[in-house]
Amino acid sequence: MEYAYNKGYYEVANKFFKGMFSSLLKSNDENIAKAMLVGVLRIAKSGFLSGLNNITIYPFYQENYKDSSSLYVDKFGFMSDKIELLLLLRRSTYLYNLRSIVRLLSYGILGAYWTDTGSTQTLEKCLWKASFSFKESVKKLLKGKNINNAKIQDDLQYLHLDQCQDLAIWTLLYYAEYLTMNSKKHLVISNKEIRSEWHNWVINVLFFTQGQTITSMLDNLLHGNLDLFSKEFENMIVDMLSFYEVGGSNSGKNAEYVYHVFCLGVFANAHDQGFIVHSNREAGFGRYDIKIVPKPGINETAIIIKFKVVRDKKSLHDVAQEGLLQIEEKQYQVGLEENIKKLLEIGIAFEEKKACVLGHLLHKTEEGAWNKD
Repeated sequence: MEYAYNKGYYEVANKFFKGMFSSLLKSNDENIAKAMLVGVLRIAKSGFLSGLNNITIYPFYQENYKDSSSLYVDKFGFMSDKIELLLLLRRSTYLYNLRSIVRLLSYGILGAYWTDTGSTQTLEKCLWKASFSFKESVKKLLKGKNINNAKIQDDLQYLHLDQCQDLAIWTLLYYAEYLTMNSKKHLVISNKEIRSEWHNWVINVLFFTQGQTITSMLDNLLHGNLDLFSKEFENMIVDMLSFYEVGGSNSGKNAEYVYHVFCLGVFANAHDQGFIVHSNREAGFGRYDIKIVPKPGINETAIIIKFKVVRDKKSLHDVAQEGLLQIEEKQYQVGLEENIKKLLEIGIAFEEKKACVLGHLLHKTEEGAWNKD
């Protein structure tokens, strides 16, 4: 269902699975007496009257739910006594991830094995659009505090995520095991491994950034107001990027990745205004870093951006100019859609927590050539 949601056919998949589960589990007495469904998220009961309505749910987070919810709570994952036998760890009431424990036993090294097993694409999209109160709650979580005013939704539908409902995001985070509940039923980050993943989101997804700042900056970019965009973008780099990630000894090749992911996360919000955002794809005689293209009928201006990192004691301005010239020389505009009449080419240079933005606007002639303003 997550794959269907991200690929744009959620409703089709939802209808298919409702019919399939109803046929298999509700109208199949000749072949089946009982079935157990095990998964991360609860499936929604289907339809009107006698659809798939005979499911008994055993959620882990409600101990007294209908007097039987704890029936299987100790059947998934390793319990503390099992871990003690393997590693002689001190007693704990938490479950442990099987993959992480097996990897630890295999390699003899503690590592973040669990967090590399799944995609966080959906979560990252949600965090971008979360409310201010949600972001404030996340700040508390990262300080080691718990959240006592968030609830878990009984039936999560992915369409709720499109509506930016905080309740749906908390539920998805809980079922995806990025949050757990303490003895008081408050949401907390369970361990250092998960906490490190949260901190990666802070750097790469920037859900702490004030929404108005991003909205204003994007509006100026998408409407070709290059001077205003440049000022807001350069200020944001100073405010939001960490010297720990892009400064000093970390200002080398790894910094290029941080800058790229940072900017991609920012510009991805153009999706909400009817634009398609492409990253690091071939065009002309090379690869651009980011291309933002409007859907037909939305706008006539496309944007191509090239990132450069300052090396060899060059100036920010000169390196940004190199990026701008590279767009022209490599002909990254080749293959633009017919509805594109204007093209904003931008070169952005980075040096630690500083940035320089240069660009120009081109118009497409009737013959198909591009002329600068």
